[in-house]
Amino acid sequence: MPMNTDEHMMDHALAEARLALDMGVFPVGAVLASGSRLVGRAHKTMASNHLSHAEMNLYHKVFVGEYAYTRDENLTLYTTLEPCIMCLGTTLHLPVTRVVYAMSDDYGGCGATKLEPVPPRHLSRQLLIEGGVRRREACKLFGEFLDNTTEPFWQQGGANHFQAAVRAELNTAAPPR
Repeated sequence: MPMNTDEHMMDHALAEARLALDMGVFPVGAVLASGSRLVGRAHKTMASNHLSHAEMNLYHKVFVGEYAYTRDENLTLYTTLEPCIMCLGTTLHLPVTRVVYAMSDDYGGCGATKLEPVPPRHLSRQLLIEGGVRRREACKLFGEFLDNTTEPFWQQGGANHFQAAVRAELNTAAPPR
């Protein structure tokens, strides 16, 4: 069965998430695409830097840094985790018209929320948001991170709704600490 564009692009985002995981960082990866063309890719880079989200790193690379992308076209953001308010807010200022994420995040995500409370200035164009593409694969990466992290926040049950959602998806219990 042939892979569709969303699955293919999410595979690139998952590969970026794997790079973050290999560094011991929460495994979020993101890519930007124009149709079936990959425009840029990035992953979360530091646990201690609250601005180093995969999406923010990606936007910096694509619009400011190494790619210096200047075309104003309809781009799609693919990310392994539902975007937080910072990343979604930034997305509203860029030529991104669609967001596709793998796993929803009831703890910190806002991609699935209605954009009604957003001021009209930021709603000058429609932003389509879809979730669930390659959800299981993303959950496996998050589960691997949760099983191996030494970060106190996660070891002490931080974001317990998120941890429970990952465990439920994978049908696994948290390992003893």
